[in-house]
This record gives sequence, structure tokens and C-alpha cells, in this order.
Amino acid sequence: MPMLDKLSASFRGKRNLLLARRLGELAAAIAKRNGGRRLKVIDIGGAPGFWTTLEADMPADITMVNIEPDKTAPARSGRIAFESVAGDARDLKRWPDRAFDLVISNSVIEHVGSWGDIVRATSEMRRLAGHGWVQTPAFGFPVEPHFALPLVHWLPVQMRAALLPHLPRQGYEHLDHGTVGDARRAVEEINLLTGREMRFLFPEADLLRERVAGLTKSFIAAWPVGWWR
Repeated sequence: MPMLDKLSASFRGKRNLLLARRLGELAAAIAKRNGGRRLKVIDIGGAPGFWTTLEADMPADITMVNIEPDKTAPARSGRIAFESVAGDARDLKRWPDRAFDLVISNSVIEHVGSWGDIVRATSEMRRLAGHGWVQTPAFGFPVEPHFALPLVHWLPVQMRAALLPHLPRQGYEHLDHGTVGDARRAVEEINLLTGREMRFLFPEADLLRERVAGLTKSFIAAWPVGWWR
């Protein structure tokens, strides 16, 4: 859906402008309070490309955590230093409480597993930093963003798995000749969230909404309350 791609790009642009501004402010505040210390950020599920498109330039150390570390990640971009490490969003105990100034995660929590897995991952995010920015697509939006298909995410799991290989979806090409198991895994690895669920997961955050025609397309949990607005 080209229109959906354009909308997503537009939202990313607006989102990145706000985030880049807040990052600069936070980096300046951290440096002032701590004798010039660099901003410490953990990006869960992140990639260097995100920071390139963000166009942020501040003294920061970015730790990118993925199941498989990105071995192609640059060591540096401007004043930002990158470290790519292997890790599971559901268990980040290798780092103590408040090990970072900021946690960032974009379109990740809907992929970590069951509801229990999501609760564990978001609890870890809240534990690791006093500031956070966690974005995820909204269940209530009528177009499923991963497949770019209307309404399919509102169907029962078995029906989605049966229909998906036969629909003109975006990506997931392996389903064209895949098994029933492949289709079930593709469906069950995506768990979109409602606003009520996001408020439960992030009780001490502002819940920002990106809207299209009055409908919420995605949520951003941003904390502390009032800091991101």
C-alpha cells in the first residue's frame, strides 16, 4: 500500500523531529549536571539507520540490543558512538536499574511474544532508564502495518493463518510456498496493543497518539510524564 508507506514516512518524520529535539535537551541537561558526561541510551531492537534518519547530533553512547547483534554497525557517527550487543528484551538483567539515561524502542514490543513476554519486556524498559520513548502500532487501526492488509489482524488466529498466504501482503514472501506452521508463526509473532493495554504497561508515562482521519495509527509511551510534550 503506497499510501500507507507515505503515511508511515510522514509520521516518522514528525516523530523524529520531536525526538531529536528532546534528545538534544536531555544530553545538554545530563552534561550540565554531571560534569560533561555523555548521554547514555539503550535502543532495544535498534539499528544505526534509525539514528541516521533521526539527524540527531549530540554527545551520546548508544547501546543497540538485538537477538543477533548488528556486525555491520559503525562504531561512530558524528558525536554518537555505537555499540551493538546481543540481548533479549524480556531479560536485560545484565544492566542494573537506571543504567541508562534513556531507553528507546520502535515497533519492537509487539514482536517479543505473548502477553507475559510483553509485560516482562516493558518492565525491563521502565527499569533501565528514567526517560523513555517506546513506539508501537495500534491494534485499533484498520490496516495491519506489517502485512499492509486491512482488517486481517481483527480475525481469529487460525483464520489469519489460513488467509495470509493467499493475500497480496507486504513482505513475508516465505509464506507463498510455506507450511501451515510458517503461517501460524508469522501471525503469532505479532501482537498489536490497545491504548488501555499500553497504559497498563506504562502507568507512569504519557501516552501519545499518532492519528489518521481521527483513528490512532500508533502509540508512543513517553516518560516521565510531561517531559516529552
